This record gives sequence, C-alpha cells and structure tokens, in this order.
Amino acid sequence: MTTPTHPTGTTAAGTTAAGTTESALGAADLQFVEQLVADRIGVRLEGKAYLIESRLQHLVREFGDADLVAFVARVRRRDEAATDAVIDAMTTNETSFFRDQHPFESLASHVFPALLEGPGRGGLTIWNAACSSGQESYSLAMLILEHFPQAAPLTKIISTDVSPAMVERTRTGEYSRFEVNRGLSTARAVKYFDQVGRKWKVKPELARMVDVRELNLLEQWRQIPRCDLVLLRNVLIYFPDVTKRDIMQRIRTSVLQPHGCLMLGTSESTHGIDPGYEPRKVGQSTFYFPTGTQQ
Repeated sequence: MTTPTHPTGTTAAGTTAAGTTESALGAADLQFVEQLVADRIGVRLEGKAYLIESRLQHLVREFGDADLVAFVARVRRRDEAATDAVIDAMTTNETSFFRDQHPFESLASHVFPALLEGPGRGGLTIWNAACSSGQESYSLAMLILEHFPQAAPLTKIISTDVSPAMVERTRTGEYSRFEVNRGLSTARAVKYFDQVGRKWKVKPELARMVDVRELNLLEQWRQIPRCDLVLLRNVLIYFPDVTKRDIMQRIRTSVLQPHGCLMLGTSESTHGIDPGYEPRKVGQSTFYFPTGTQQ
C-alpha cells in the first residue's frame, strides 16, 4: 500500500521530500490534539489523523522542533503561541468574494429592501460570524454601497472569527490578485480596492463599514448587539448537534431582531436542530426566520 503524501511533501509515514525524518503522531498525541481542538472551538476531528498531521507539519518547521511528536510535546507544555497556532491551523478558512453568488443576489433584491423598510431603519446591523479572511463581509459592504447607498453610513457589519490570524487579515483588508479574481469583476476590483505593491487593499469607504473582532462561538457573545441579519455560513457542519443547537438558539433568542433572519451555508439547515426557525425561500436561497415573525 502506498503511503499518501501531504501537500507539503511530507508522507504520513514520516519522511519529507528533502529526506528529513518526520514522526507521525501516535494515538495518545492524536487524541490530545483532538480534545484540545474540541475544547477550544468545538470542532470534532476524530478519525482525521491525516488532516491533523498535514495541517501541523508547517508548525514543526515554524517552531523549530524536530518532528510532529516534539511539536505536540511543546503544546502539552502549555506553550501558548504553539497552542494558538494549532487552533489556527485546524480552522477551515475557505472563502471568496460573493461566495455562491445566489445568496448575495437574494440579499440585494429581497432581504435588504425588506429589512430597511419602516421607520427607524436607516441602516443595518449585520453579524458575519466566522468571517474567515473577510471576503464575505466586504461583499456585503459592496452590496449596500451599490444598492442602498443611503444606508451605508448607518450600517455596521460586525465580523468575527476565532482565528487571530484571520481577524488580522480581515482588519487589514489586503488580498492577493488570485483572491480578488475569485468572485470580483474587474470593475468592482478597481472601484473598491487600491493596488499596493502586489496586494489589493480595500478602500476606506468599504473598510469603515466592517467592524472586526476576535470571538469564539463557544464562549459568551456580550460584544454582539441585536442584529438584522446573521451570517453563519459553512460553519455548523463542523460542530456536533448539541453545539449547533446551542449556537442557533442563542442567535435566535439573544441576537436576532424580531424582524431579523439567519443565513446558513447551502448545505446547512436548522431542520432537526432548532424548531424555533422557519425556513423561507427568498429568490434562489433559503433564509431562516424566528417562527411566527412576518417578513
């Protein structure tokens, strides 16, 4: 049987392309990492040894350890920097501008107009939970500037993530040409970004709408106000049902405005998790409203 090769060039059995020996993790070390990640961010990694080892390989080199076993020993010694690095490495950070397209079309044509109707609704408060590197938050800001410019000065897009690295990336608002090309037309790239060297940086009118904060969904959300819209896309799939239930219930009872709604990933649903939501088809997308509300 051929040993699979990691993206870094390291085999699961333990030698890099350069010939340096790398020790695969034993059951006790794997269980330690699994429990650490579950305790910190609620993500379950049981049976995913390959993923754990492949994502930790670059940390071995970064921290100057001899192999994976030595690096995990460092984490066991409660090295805070190494522990934070493990959590960051295990966080899925796949995103893009206007990801999946249809949900953003529904927001612009149906959801935002409805949310902005009525007295006292001059702007929106949006929470983009698990914002990753920020592309979805800035996509929301672009939509509002393009379709509802009068609401832009009074709109706040609170963008949170458990990863300090992703929080910093979102706050900096700098992207590679490849990242800009994923989801943005040339016209939007030129309109909303300044080219700074080899990076593309969001312009101030976009950046001022996005409020970036570090937040762990398993902990208290005291910094999150009542919101018109909550985005929690492609996050719940990594949590066990008990955690999903707790998060969705807290959003419904403590975060959403009475007229507000929840936006999940295309493969996610509240079905079988929280009966307090009512799914409604809006355009080509599904949004979730607290049961009994009118929109």
